[in-house]
Amino acid sequence: MDNRFRASFSIQRGTRLAKLKHGHINLAGSKLMELTLRALGLSLKRKVRLMWGDEMTVVYPEIASMGIARYGFFEEGLTRTILSSLAPGMTFLDIGAQLGYFTLLASWLVGEAGQVHSFEPIPRTFNLLKTNTEKNGNVQLNQTAVSSQSGTAFINDYGPRFSAFNSMYPARLPRHAKPIKTVSVEVPVISLDDYIIDNNLTPNFVKIDAEGSDFKIIQGMEETLNKHKPLLSVEVGDLGVAGVPPSKEIVSHLTNKGYRAYEYLDSNFVKHEPREEYDHGDLFFRPST
Repeated sequence: MDNRFRASFSIQRGTRLAKLKHGHINLAGSKLMELTLRALGLSLKRKVRLMWGDEMTVVYPEIASMGIARYGFFEEGLTRTILSSLAPGMTFLDIGAQLGYFTLLASWLVGEAGQVHSFEPIPRTFNLLKTNTEKNGNVQLNQTAVSSQSGTAFINDYGPRFSAFNSMYPARLPRHAKPIKTVSVEVPVISLDDYIIDNNLTPNFVKIDAEGSDFKIIQGMEETLNKHKPLLSVEVGDLGVAGVPPSKEIVSHLTNKGYRAYEYLDSNFVKHEPREEYDHGDLFFRPST
C-alpha cells in the first residue's frame, strides 16, 4: 500500500481539526452542501478524485458518495482487504456495485489482464455506474440483480439520495430521510453459479453488498464456493427486516463450507468470533484450505 492510501486512512480516522487541515476537499464547504441538500430534499452530481488518481461522479448527499468525495475512498476495512488481495490478472465480482467505487478500485488493481464483473440492477444507478466505468476496458457491467436462482424480482428504488439502500426488502432509511416516493422496479435476476458457468470465470474475490439479499446470493453460489473457493466480503447487519435471515446464518453457512471469518477492528484484521446479533458492517471470509 503506498503513502496515498495511508495518508487518506489516517485523515479519515483523525480529529475534526486534522480533517479540516488535511482533508481531500474543503470539508466545511462539503458539510454545508450536504446539510443544505438534505434540507431541500435535493441531490447533486459532482466529479471527485479517488485515492489512486481516477475520477468518478458521485451524488451529494448520498452516504457513500460523501465519504468518497471527502477522503477519496469509502469503507476502510473493505478497501484495505481489496488492496491486499487483488493482483494483476485476477477476477473480481462486485455484487451491489452501486456507483462503482469498488469496481474502479478493483479495475485499477487487476489491470488489463484481469477482469471485473459488476452487478447493479436499478436503471438510474446503473446509468451512473456505466458513466463511471466507460473508460475501463476490463469491466463487464450487468444490469441485473443476483440471488439464489435466476429469474426476475422487484426491487425498491429509493432515489439518488438513498441508492445505497435499494433492496428487495423494505429499507431502514436514515432518521434524517424526508418522506420519499419509493419506486418498485422489476429487474432480471441471475445466480452466481449460472453467471460464472455461462462466462467461464474463475473468480478470485467476490464482494457482496445487497441490502438483505446477501444470504440468498451465497445460496446461489454453492458450486462456485466448492470449486473455486474465492475470497469473500459480505455485508452483515440485523435490522429486523421481515424475510431477511439473521446474519449469524451467513457466518454459520460459510464456516461449514470451510471458510474462516475475519473482521476489521481498530485498524486491524482479527479473527471473527460468531455472535447472536450483528451491527451493520462487513465480514471477510477466507478458505481454510
